[in-house]
Amino acid sequence: MRSLLAALPLMLGAPVSALAQQPLAVPPLSSAPWVPGASCPLLVPLNDSVLQPLRIQPRQVPRKNAGGCLSAADALYSADGCPLKLCPRALPSLDL
Repeated sequence: MRSLLAALPLMLGAPVSALAQQPLAVPPLSSAPWVPGASCPLLVPLNDSVLQPLRIQPRQVPRKNAGGCLSAADALYSADGCPLKLCPRALPSLDL
């Protein structure tokens, strides 16, 4: 196992310390950290809480809501950034 870990930088072509300094694939929206404050009310049953849509920054709400629902796992958001209402599930299409 140690030999595998020791060979890892050679296999990757760079030292591990150099890999840790790589920029993020998706840069953050701002450099200031955002603290969400109080938690949002659950829109899903407690045992399905991992499916709760995440809270977003209040300044992102107008653009997010203007985009509408991207999937059934998406939500519409209130002004404070909390998910307000789950998007409706798609109805099965009927081929005519």
